[in-house]
Amino acid sequence: METFDVVIVGGGPGGSAAALAAARSGASVVLLEADKQLGGNAARSTGYVAFADFDMQGDIGADDSPEQYLADMQAEIDRQKHRYGLIFDVDLAQRYAEDSAATYQELVELGFRFDRFLPRPVQHTVDRMVSVADTAMFTACFESALADAGVDVRYKTRAVRLLQDDDRISGVVSDTCRRFGAANGVILAAGGYQANPDLRSRFQPEAKASTPYLGTEFCRGDGHLMGLAVGGDLINMTMIPPLVMVGSALVEDAIAVNRHGRRFHDEAGPYDDRVAALEAQSDQQAWYVFDNRIAQEKAQLVDEMPEPAVSGTDAAELAAAIGCDANSLSQTLGRWNQTAQSGTNRDPEFGRVIFGEPRTGIVEPPLWAAPMVVGINFPAGGFRVSADMQVLDVFGDAIPGLYAVGDCVGGVSPAIGLGGVKITAALTLGRIAGRAVANGQQ
Repeated sequence: METFDVVIVGGGPGGSAAALAAARSGASVVLLEADKQLGGNAARSTGYVAFADFDMQGDIGADDSPEQYLADMQAEIDRQKHRYGLIFDVDLAQRYAEDSAATYQELVELGFRFDRFLPRPVQHTVDRMVSVADTAMFTACFESALADAGVDVRYKTRAVRLLQDDDRISGVVSDTCRRFGAANGVILAAGGYQANPDLRSRFQPEAKASTPYLGTEFCRGDGHLMGLAVGGDLINMTMIPPLVMVGSALVEDAIAVNRHGRRFHDEAGPYDDRVAALEAQSDQQAWYVFDNRIAQEKAQLVDEMPEPAVSGTDAAELAAAIGCDANSLSQTLGRWNQTAQSGTNRDPEFGRVIFGEPRTGIVEPPLWAAPMVVGINFPAGGFRVSADMQVLDVFGDAIPGLYAVGDCVGGVSPAIGLGGVKITAALTLGRIAGRAVANGQQ
């Protein structure tokens, strides 16, 4: 058995941040990643992150604070609690909000670049959500930083069991029966459980548990199952919100049209509103429409759509391909292109405030349409944890040697509808966990 001070399961934002913090605190660290690269879902995502009272806000004169961010999170919880039985960890959310600006600063030091603010006024009462200029940075920047810090990264290594020494977690076992000992502790950062329909069926109706998901196939709930096996208290597991499956980076440059060839909602608005708008359409059928420039630039996001896109040389040919009225689709595209090219900050038809850059509209042939499909992407369930990210059991007692971050933590995730919370909380709380386990806090 190989032994390290810290064993980290998963190399997404939370695991990578934890590994870097632990190594910089003087611990020997091994990071086990089931995939062939770091970054997890974040490397395949829209790259939306959110911080409170950070430098970019100062550049535009935005007035923000951790307290205001926490209030916005609480408002999102209030919007969701009629649908799910939620446990919101206010203290953990406050710590995330307070430390988020330091996370932004560290990301800048690691080489991350952020290109613009993404207004979402219904959820964020001040501009604080920004996009990472290139989501490949979640892979490249952390690979470089972890190598410099001396972290031992093992790719294609899936952890499946925790080791215990008396009542303390002492390491993990991989699916190839290799053992990795942890002198200080194990950090679970293995992602969510959206890719595991058997696990989802314990918390969702059967029909919903088999709906498609966005993201990596490695989000199988490995961390959840390992922690559950040793007594970890899972919360918010039934919160697996439906959403219309599309990367927001694709939506920024697309519009949605129904069978009549008309727009019917704010395509970049709240996730719940998008689902409700689609379900209100005839036969619940609609399509995302975008042009060839976007099809080429965002080919990965197009390929990840649950159903293949179709194309047409012009609006009439595309309308024939999807079965809508050609004249109506042409008029819809004309109005949208006028809005996009006008430079307005607000779409006059549906109040949309997020636009792609450059704002050229949907003009370059061929034109493309991808069917809109309801699935999932953001399960909220995970473990209750202490202030130092130590996993708690059902009695509220800490499990010695076991920590969790990212999608393995449930206390902040019910606020994911805000946008930017999921990745940034993983990064911020990952740093806290890494320092705590490196310093031997039990």
